[in-house]
Amino acid sequence: MSAVEQYRDVVARLAGAVVELREVDAARAEELRGELRSAERELHAAGDALVLARGMFELRWEDALALMWSTSEPGKPRPRPDLRADPTAHHELENNADEALETLRASGDRRLFRRRPKDG
Repeated sequence: MSAVEQYRDVVARLAGAVVELREVDAARAEELRGELRSAERELHAAGDALVLARGMFELRWEDALALMWSTSEPGKPRPRPDLRADPTAHHELENNADEALETLRASGDRRLFRRRPKDG
């Protein structure tokens, strides 16, 4: 086999390898695009859940303030976030908050609604 034939043979194998690599890379790129779309959907869902959770917290807090303090008394500051809370237990925490608010509503403890002497 002459040098020219060897060169052509090597170049042909190299071109075949390039085509195969291109096909493998295209398949992997499509797989990664699918994973990225999935991750983006999860990210959007997490953002929506955060907005909903924050809104529900605000509504519960305002409801609790309306139950516990008169309109002439300024509201208490909001509780600080518990950074130790388990985010995977979000639904359980939401249910606990709903139950605590319902207990507050049903308590009928009129001491919560008494005016303090300085309230006039």
